[in-house]
Amino acid sequence: MNVAISTEQAQRFLIRRQNFVAYGSPFAGREGVAHALQQMEAVQIDPLCPFERNHHQALYNRVHGYRPEWLDQLLYQDNRAFEYYCNALCVLPMEDYPYFKCAMQQQQVVLAPRVNTDMQEAMQQVMQHIAQQGATSSQEFDSGKKISGWWDNELAARTKIEKQALDYLHLTGKLLISSRTGNQRSYDLPERLVPPALFEQVIDQAAWQRFAMLKFLRAYGLSQLGLFRFGWHNAPKAERKQLLANLVEQDEVARVSIEGVKRTYYCLAADLPELLQATPLSQSEVAVILGPLDNLLWDRDRLEDFWGFNYRWEVYTPASKRQYGYYVVPVLYGEWFVGRIEMRADKEQGVLRVDNLWLEPGHDAALPALRRAVELEAQYLGLTRTFGI
Repeated sequence: MNVAISTEQAQRFLIRRQNFVAYGSPFAGREGVAHALQQMEAVQIDPLCPFERNHHQALYNRVHGYRPEWLDQLLYQDNRAFEYYCNALCVLPMEDYPYFKCAMQQQQVVLAPRVNTDMQEAMQQVMQHIAQQGATSSQEFDSGKKISGWWDNELAARTKIEKQALDYLHLTGKLLISSRTGNQRSYDLPERLVPPALFEQVIDQAAWQRFAMLKFLRAYGLSQLGLFRFGWHNAPKAERKQLLANLVEQDEVARVSIEGVKRTYYCLAADLPELLQATPLSQSEVAVILGPLDNLLWDRDRLEDFWGFNYRWEVYTPASKRQYGYYVVPVLYGEWFVGRIEMRADKEQGVLRVDNLWLEPGHDAALPALRRAVELEAQYLGLTRTFGI
């Protein structure tokens, strides 16, 4: 199935399906968080917090009256969601667990060469402790052994071996994250957290790969094969392309040509009526300040293809090489990305500070809507005033 659309149709389709509060989101209250997660498919987690963490900002923008404790309850009290890797570490609906268990089993094979004798002993010690004592964090272990962890230089051993053991056990599905205190994770056995019917369900690899591809396309709306994460499973690219071709042949996925764009995009056939609807978006009086890892921003090439907006998150870029700043995020207003903003929450002074603002040429009229967005963000964060805008 092949369709051709304009860039305006692509823009409106992607913005409308985000269900931002500024555009009339249907989600509200505690239950709205669960409904938003279902619609978004995944919410990417990030610990950095100059003003708000990415996962909370993503839900704040989509759920009327959002409070961070609502997500914590969904994850850690009601067990209606869990944390695992798809786009990166994400919040996922609990009903997806049987499928992602396939990805966890694949990681057992991937990580096996890294598990030496010391790591094997640490993993056994951690599993025995949790089985006997219940949920635990890396702080409860102190053998003194250090290794080169995910973020260490290869020649530097700065990570506690038990912390790395917990990470490995989470990746391989032996443990799940059961709670967080700040950025400190606690882990527990999955059979204590996952409803029995879901924990015992068995999914084969073919069903997992098909599920992951369709979930990926629901989450992205429109996507292209150039993404290294395309399909959200680690099968070779040739296999993912073949699965996609089969879905196109079966009329479950449509191949989309977009006016003025060289890349071919794909979307679910079920989404075509919404995609082909070209009516303008309702104009809001409030801009949207996006988190740096918001679902709408997952494909940076797509931002350039559809909006001519070049966004790179420079938090890990050396300061001397940054074009804008450390934690600069995009601003959406109407149907356009109208600028970038750098903010930080000064909780001691009760102030949300705008350190820098860059409006795109021709979008000065968005400034009042952006001021309103900053004011609302400050209220959400419990800050009494704003400064710098």
